[in-house]
Amino acid sequence: MKKRIFILFFAVLLLFGCQPTPETEIVVGKDQDIMIGKAEEEATYETADPEKLTVDWYERLGAPTHYTASLVSGGGHLKTEVDAPIVLPDTELPIVRIAPVLFSDEDAHRFVTALLGENPQCVDPWGENNRTRASYEKEVLTYKDALEHWNEYGNLVYGENFETKENFERYLQKLMAQAANAPEKPETFAPTYEWETPHVWTPGGEKRTNDRYLTFLTVNADDSQSRLDIFSSSEFGNSSVYYQRDIVDDVHYPIDGTKWQNGLDISEADARAEAECVLATMGLEHLECAFTKSVRVYPGDVRLDAVPYRAYWAFVYTMAVNGAQTTFTQQSGVEPNDYARNWEYERCYVLVDDDGVAGLFYNNPCVAQEVTVSAATLLSYEKILDIFEKMVVIVDNNADPMDRDEQYCITSVRLGLVSIREQNGEGGLLVPAWDFLGYRVDENLASFASDERYSFLTINAVDGSIIKRDSWVG
Repeated sequence: MKKRIFILFFAVLLLFGCQPTPETEIVVGKDQDIMIGKAEEEATYETADPEKLTVDWYERLGAPTHYTASLVSGGGHLKTEVDAPIVLPDTELPIVRIAPVLFSDEDAHRFVTALLGENPQCVDPWGENNRTRASYEKEVLTYKDALEHWNEYGNLVYGENFETKENFERYLQKLMAQAANAPEKPETFAPTYEWETPHVWTPGGEKRTNDRYLTFLTVNADDSQSRLDIFSSSEFGNSSVYYQRDIVDDVHYPIDGTKWQNGLDISEADARAEAECVLATMGLEHLECAFTKSVRVYPGDVRLDAVPYRAYWAFVYTMAVNGAQTTFTQQSGVEPNDYARNWEYERCYVLVDDDGVAGLFYNNPCVAQEVTVSAATLLSYEKILDIFEKMVVIVDNNADPMDRDEQYCITSVRLGLVSIREQNGEGGLLVPAWDFLGYRVDENLASFASDERYSFLTINAVDGSIIKRDSWVG
């Protein structure tokens, strides 16, 4: 880490050699006690009840409502074009100690009720003859469509899995036979809440863990089938919920910057109300909507005009404390460093169509344990801007070393909370941070839009250190 910090610092000196030496805040910080001390410096910002106080951060930080700039790296290959609204919250920003949550039996009961209904009819998820004929028949129709349009898109969607059209045809025949022999309604039972432990194999043999999971496969009134997976990991401190209303549908949150017209009858407001009704029943009132998008989910993510798709309203929910919210970015976590392993922030994706919630994916739940600083003192906008303009063309700059042209297009600048691993503990901290969000264009990849929520630079708003988000998009 010390070597990496030195390289970053030295790069700044080379690029801005004729300017004053950059302040130490530009370099990646690692002492959270000092950072918390900085956040507490201005007692005048403290309030007895910060949740009820409206804050004009534009005035307090000296920030405009819009920012434009054109920046070029020292090697000339990386350009950053900024044309972005500056989005600031209207509440005090706290520093909050958080801890990962392991789901309890009570949690599981709430999740089942919210997603599968009051009295779901379950079948053994691992047993034989556990699928309805209607479920098989719907899948058969999907595969028949792919076969009929094999040269147009079927080979693109399924060709890699089956290698040849003949293999695909043989699989379709097998699927049709399964459909013909499947029961109209398998024998069902009420849900049981007997947690299972996954088998983890290592080079030294099976490893025992305290991880546990529940899987529910149901038969619905229309003979479709739903699936719900609940997982808790005490070893890695992360838990998750995966729900699919219809096991045949390809349901996932698409990482795609396209703004689709989805053609649904349900409005965005009504779809959001549906999503939040489910979240409330799940007991997730601490989550607030951070992002909304109209999406299309294509089989195999093959987005061609002829390919059938399913349309949804997609919502992303993140943790909020005292009215301040975690900023949604397409990078799900922050990189590990000298004192902390990889850490992902809490988020929930919900897909809604005309029939209700079609999919829900909830990752890394946390609970707020302590508000360490109720109203943090932040660096001025001028100082943050100085750090951004120096560092955005240095941090993760692969264009200059590889001698290729690349451009960042910053379309949004946001001040919110970011979730990082706590320095001396097993939990994390929510800290105020600036995110410079947008998409990338380079000579090999025409456009990598990623919902225009890819953060090209995350700056700690308290001490100006760079928070390295994971490069993985998910």
